[in-house]
Amino acid sequence: MHFISLVAVEMPKIKENQAENQKVKKCLEELREAYKQDSKNIVLELQIERLSGLTTEFARALDYSVCQIMKPYDAGTEDPKYLEFDDRTEELEDAYFDGKTDCIRLPNGTILEATSYYFWDKFVISDGKVFQQYAGPLHHMKRTKKAKKMMVLPDYPRTKLFKTFEEYAEERGVPFDEQKERYGYWYNHNGMWDWYSIGGRWADMFLVKDTCTEFSLGERSWCNSEKDFVAPEGYRWVCAARKKDIDWQKMREWEIKKRTEWYERLQRMFADGKPEEQFSGIVDEKGVRYYGEYIYYKGESLESYMERQAMPKEWKYPICIHDIVDRDDWQSKDDIQVGAEQQKSWHTILDEYIDSLSDDTVLVGVDYHI
Repeated sequence: MHFISLVAVEMPKIKENQAENQKVKKCLEELREAYKQDSKNIVLELQIERLSGLTTEFARALDYSVCQIMKPYDAGTEDPKYLEFDDRTEELEDAYFDGKTDCIRLPNGTILEATSYYFWDKFVISDGKVFQQYAGPLHHMKRTKKAKKMMVLPDYPRTKLFKTFEEYAEERGVPFDEQKERYGYWYNHNGMWDWYSIGGRWADMFLVKDTCTEFSLGERSWCNSEKDFVAPEGYRWVCAARKKDIDWQKMREWEIKKRTEWYERLQRMFADGKPEEQFSGIVDEKGVRYYGEYIYYKGESLESYMERQAMPKEWKYPICIHDIVDRDDWQSKDDIQVGAEQQKSWHTILDEYIDSLSDDTVLVGVDYHI
């Protein structure tokens, strides 16, 4: 799944390197020309996406800083300083020396665990007998000739199924670590992502004036690479900027304006009894549903809609974020206990966090996957 995190970066004032900026832009133009001739070249497409977010010295410095902050949370890292050993030796020993499992004896005498791919994908055990799944024209469970030739061996000792413990561990796919002399895995216990990009699906995170010089447009995702993010006159949408350059009030006003327009469209759809063209929602007697959830209820007021779907009045900063990340910590919305007594809401935590930052802190919207 993809999530959006707010990454706080402390960066000094960046002096633009115009010569380097031009080199990057020229390289980007060449890649785009090459892509016109080979539009199915995924490598070219990825290079263009990547380089598009690195056309200024500020963006390049920001990219490096974000990388340093996100590095400790890389679920796939091989850096030893972030890794811990997950020892599975005792678990495997218990399962092998004392464990029993249901097995199947095939017509040729081979014995397999009932959970083996060969068996469970085609057959099933019921009342101590083997049945073939999805058999015949009706695709139902049936005692076919092949199934009748198989014998169920319930509670079969694993020590008889595998000649050695080492063979069992190998079959389970658990590696032997020479350094630890144990069976297990090295993993990052703080791993939070397996891929990320600045901006990505959330390229329109912050609103800044056209005169702002320190910002990043990040990397556009495939789903919005051609989208034009309309902004109020004199402003542009960016995915990273210094806190002092972000016009929070204008963002709120714009969000309320767009949400009000959407609310009015939903009202019209409900009154008409059918959804608009190109809208894949459903209109019924209760309201308007989208992907199984009601986004508008019959008779719902604008105030109620805004509170439920868009912009609660108590939000100081009009952004929706799943995580807060900086050099010291990774805080997640999932860590908040819903309904706990005297527990702050997630957005209260977010508001207080942004309040605590200096005006020069760079706020970055990072799209990550896990």
